[in-house]
Amino acid sequence: MSLILAATDRSELARTLGTELVHFGHQTQLVRTGRRLLDDLDTDSFDIAVIDLLLPDIDGYEIARQIRLRSSMPIMMLVDTHEDIDEAPHGAVSDFVLNPIDSHALDLRVTAILRETAHPAPGKHQRHGDLLLDRRAMTATMGGKLLVLSRTEWRVLLELSTEPGRVYSRDHLIRNVWGSDHEKTRVVDATILSLRSKLESNPAKPKYIKTIRGFGYRFGPVD
Repeated sequence: MSLILAATDRSELARTLGTELVHFGHQTQLVRTGRRLLDDLDTDSFDIAVIDLLLPDIDGYEIARQIRLRSSMPIMMLVDTHEDIDEAPHGAVSDFVLNPIDSHALDLRVTAILRETAHPAPGKHQRHGDLLLDRRAMTATMGGKLLVLSRTEWRVLLELSTEPGRVYSRDHLIRNVWGSDHEKTRVVDATILSLRSKLESNPAKPKYIKTIRGFGYRFGPVD
């Protein structure tokens, strides 16, 4: 059973976090302010923090910054728009979930983060040809040159490169990057095109992110 420290003052989110997640085997300690969350971190040990960006006293991203000063625990941020994700402090937040949230989808995301934390990949660097990913520092370099990626592009790249050679459907990427409530599958294709323009020497003949017609996308493998 995982122990979640969650913060929100919105009744619908509080019900999902405080009641519905229990059915999936999680135990949640729910608070309504950022100050209380930070106080509770000093008195108990938690597996993950799930924070509503819009708290009444302290901005959720400021809370994430303060947590990072004292702990490496995973932080999931509940946001209302994609623009909110773009404003996140670099490296402070482990994952984002768009409101309104579904308890089943939230359980899957929490479980995935905790599994990755419990069984981290050996080494923080991951090399694929000329591409070097630093999954902890959240940076990507190509031939030694730093790539400028948006947060969404980075998250798609991380998801695809988790298992090189595996085919990921658009629905899978929608659920794990944008959230289960997002309905525009075209946003996946647009993000892939943007990524290819930054990764590939010839985007028309990609070697990093390949389209598997009728199924989705595959990253590599690249020697």
